[in-house]
Amino acid sequence: MVGLYNRIIAQPLALFWRLALGCLLWWILTEGSSSSWLIGIPTVLIAVLVSFHLTQYNPYRLRFIALPSFIIFFIATSLIAGFDIAKRTLHRDLPVGSQWVIFETRLDGLPRWLFMSCLSLMPGTLSVSSEAYGLVIHSLDDKATTLSGLKKLEDKLIALFKKRESDL
Repeated sequence: MVGLYNRIIAQPLALFWRLALGCLLWWILTEGSSSSWLIGIPTVLIAVLVSFHLTQYNPYRLRFIALPSFIIFFIATSLIAGFDIAKRTLHRDLPVGSQWVIFETRLDGLPRWLFMSCLSLMPGTLSVSSEAYGLVIHSLDDKATTLSGLKKLEDKLIALFKKRESDL
């Protein structure tokens, strides 16, 4: 219980947002009924405690200033990927150079997970596994093109997430 208390105290902003979102959700569910707060306050507090108990500490902080750039990159890359796959499947010769690529990344934790999730929406790539030595990726492009795209995505995620000062 002391560990949970310390995690909550160490993340006051997370506590604030979880309480605020919990209260907002309760208010929406009860259609703003003020009499429901007798049950709502303990419910929200228990939900927040459970959320802290079930989630691991995240040493990364989202940099909102980098979010628009990442969103634009993600949407553009996803559209390019859609057209690329459509072009490949409709092409008479089916230009596919299937291969495995090992990508040594500097990412870990949440940014690494997001990298692997975003990777599936990039042109001709699919994340296969995350290993200690790097990421195993299946690609339909040549290795140089694939590595270039992976590096761009990694750079965007490094800009999007900053490691907290206390964890450096």
